[in-house]
Amino acid sequence: MEQLTFGTCVRNSWISTWQAIVQMPGWFLGVFAVIACLTLLSGSFQYVPSGGAELDAAARASHALGSMVFSILQLVIYCCLTIKVHRFVLLGEGTQPLLPLGGKPLGRFALISVGLTLGIVVLSIALVLLVREIRSGGIVLVGAVVMLAYMFAMVRLSLLYPAVSLGGALTLRAAWKDSRGHFWSIFGVVFVSYLPLLIVWIILLEVLGPRMLLTSLQGASTVFAIGLAFVNTGFIVLAASALSWLYRRYANELLEHAAY
Repeated sequence: MEQLTFGTCVRNSWISTWQAIVQMPGWFLGVFAVIACLTLLSGSFQYVPSGGAELDAAARASHALGSMVFSILQLVIYCCLTIKVHRFVLLGEGTQPLLPLGGKPLGRFALISVGLTLGIVVLSIALVLLVREIRSGGIVLVGAVVMLAYMFAMVRLSLLYPAVSLGGALTLRAAWKDSRGHFWSIFGVVFVSYLPLLIVWIILLEVLGPRMLLTSLQGASTVFAIGLAFVNTGFIVLAASALSWLYRRYANELLEHAAY
């Protein structure tokens, strides 16, 4: 644990984000280009051509499979970039090696992502079962409670990401203990760090959105996909930087499991 203030974590998150982009431009631009291409390609799978019942079913199946493949590829790219940023901020590691520690952090990142996905599925199923027994007036309340509980768990376990990037095991208990009493601080640092970039994105949508509607649909969707990919890449780097500084601030038991 390091003695860091809330403001120091936010400020250092932005400094580290800029340093990571400047010192690893190939990673940032490469991930941005891949995500932009995947976003554009995945968009083509959202339209299912009309036809007979058999053709429609086959087209829907192929489109669903294509969308799933693109989603998995995006997840892998996001994980790779996040790991590199965590290791850059915490260890000063550069672009090499491409897969630190023989790819073990990437595999553990995948396990975390699968676990979160399964959590969403389980919560959704539970919500559906509850809704059957509750009248429409309580649906929103139940949904809000479930989502807040899920967000609370995600924030409390968020220190796992930098820990896993350093080669640590999936020690849920250590992450939960290190984040005890720090929920609002962790949430606040990430939110305040995100806020300037989020405001810029909203302003760009407000300014450029009407103009995009006046252009062709294909051209507008292409510009939006490229812009979205760029912003998403920036958000990933910023989130990884913020969590890295929070790891420095709060990690205690997690430090015992780091392999570097």
